[in-house]
Amino acid sequence: MKFFTLFSTAIVVIVLNSHAQVSLGIHGGYINSGLESSGTSISRKPTTMNSWHAGVYFNVPLFKNGYLTPGLDYIVKGARWDYTISHPTEVFTSGTSRMKLRYLELPVNMVYKVPIGIGKFTIGAGPYAAYCLSGKYDLSVYTNGKEVQSSSHSLDFNASPNIFGTDMNLQRWDAGLNFTAGLEFNCFLTLKATYGYGMVDIDKSANNEFKNRYWGVSLGFLFDREDW
Repeated sequence: MKFFTLFSTAIVVIVLNSHAQVSLGIHGGYINSGLESSGTSISRKPTTMNSWHAGVYFNVPLFKNGYLTPGLDYIVKGARWDYTISHPTEVFTSGTSRMKLRYLELPVNMVYKVPIGIGKFTIGAGPYAAYCLSGKYDLSVYTNGKEVQSSSHSLDFNASPNIFGTDMNLQRWDAGLNFTAGLEFNCFLTLKATYGYGMVDIDKSANNEFKNRYWGVSLGFLFDREDW
């Protein structure tokens, strides 16, 4: 957490000491999140789930049409596991059906803005670092391909393993690359698409590898524009 705090502080210092006009924006919207997995001890591969994110960001002009856009997002990542398949009659099976990881994420993108009639088209990319504030997973019981019982459990990051019935040992830290494209309308509204490519194995166990993946769309609002 100390590294995340220092990283955040460094970005704030850069923004505050910028001699160019800096603008502030907020955004939030839909996320489709999943896990890239290999060597997993769970009998079925994870599938995607719907979630959301919200946050703030700064536009820091660096050169003509070029900007540094650091931000801070609250984002829910995770995955589902599909057990809705036929089982032998009267046989009960159990497994993790959904996992939610609540991250505080710091993306730092380089963005290029192209003026168009209705505003600006934006495209950019950069690294992100994220810290998991908390996590939950659902443990479900199935029979004949139907869920008959489900219970929610909190993730204990100090336990190993920390998901019941598996040898998974999830850690709090994540990092990777962030890609974005969107529109800044002349009315100060924004529309943006984002893709997050996690590069850190968030499972510390020897038998698993899980990396976060997500894509999403968001609506936002600029409180001012650096070119107005």
